[in-house]
Amino acid sequence: MNRLQSAAGFNYQQAKVLYGVYGKAQTLFNLPAAFITPLTISIVPAISRAIAQRDLKTAAAVSEDSMRISSVISIPMGVGLAVLSGPIMRLLYPGSHGAGPDLLAIMGAASFFVCIVLLENAILQASGKEKLTMVTLITGGVVKIVINWFLVARPQVNIYGAPVGTLISYLVMAVMNYVFMCRELSDRPRLLRVFGGPLFSSALMGLTAWAVYGICARLLPARGSLGLLLSLGAAIVAAVVVYLVVIIVSRSITKEDMHLIPGGEKIAKILRMR
Repeated sequence: MNRLQSAAGFNYQQAKVLYGVYGKAQTLFNLPAAFITPLTISIVPAISRAIAQRDLKTAAAVSEDSMRISSVISIPMGVGLAVLSGPIMRLLYPGSHGAGPDLLAIMGAASFFVCIVLLENAILQASGKEKLTMVTLITGGVVKIVINWFLVARPQVNIYGAPVGTLISYLVMAVMNYVFMCRELSDRPRLLRVFGGPLFSSALMGLTAWAVYGICARLLPARGSLGLLLSLGAAIVAAVVVYLVVIIVSRSITKEDMHLIPGGEKIAKILRMR
């Protein structure tokens, strides 16, 4: 609020509106991380047990598998928030400031790195390297403050500097944690195996969501919130179906991987995973 007013030149009411719509987008931004937290809790004992038994190969394998599962969950959620940011913000917060969709799109990308950092922190903590996570946390915090200070002060950037700062700070933390993991674990996580399948599947899912929403928004006779809800619902359902089919067919996640997720065995049976 201070930088928007004293540096960017907005009055109090304008700054309050911009900060308010940023807060609305931030609420949705926190959603993907809520799905990753149970996974971080479940993998810590598995990795710690393997390290205690001096089975570093198993520890590295569990670390890589858990990162892949995290990407399977977080990448499509981030893509969904980014691709459907406009209708999501208009449906949940009608009449809010026009910056909302773009803010949510940037934060959708940032949410992926938040999830990766959460999982990397859990892996490092399970490996007995919890002090390293403090190094990345402090570094990321400094990056966030510096970027916010300078970008939010620019009138042409204003509140957009806040999610950009979040995105870059978590990107820096994710890279730092990965470097620490490569140094501490016997086998470094293979990034192509971790992110390749989920990225491809999420790209198809994003295209599906964009196309279905665009078609439904033009064809549905309903106007206002009902039409928006139906179009958005159809886009989400189509995107989820496409994503699940591609991710299972490509074996980006297997039945064995699901054992790392609380309740994963039941989900695997429902989806008939092998």
